[in-house]
Amino acid sequence: MKFGLVKNDKEIYKKLQEDFGESVLYTPKFDMQTAALWLSPIIFGGVAVGIWAYNRHRQKTDVHIMALNLVRGVPLTPKERETILDLVTPPPPEGATPFSWWRKWRGR
Repeated sequence: MKFGLVKNDKEIYKKLQEDFGESVLYTPKFDMQTAALWLSPIIFGGVAVGIWAYNRHRQKTDVHIMALNLVRGVPLTPKERETILDLVTPPPPEGATPFSWWRKWRGR
């Protein structure tokens, strides 16, 4: 089939798809390969955020457990216990925001 002899757009699209595959039309079918391609950044991002949140939670929990072990067996009021936890818990590192690595990388 020559392009000069084609009768309508449908035949042109069909010929292009036969010769070059369905990606030439920029409308590929939605199948498992396409889903994996489009969803993988979301999945990897979710895993990265989950690991970051878990590590942050674990670090905070470890400090609280150590502080509670220090005062185990000592009769304290809830206010005193809270004050000790506040004193023992270290402040977050400077620039500890989700995008602090970006500022460091850019040199600011």
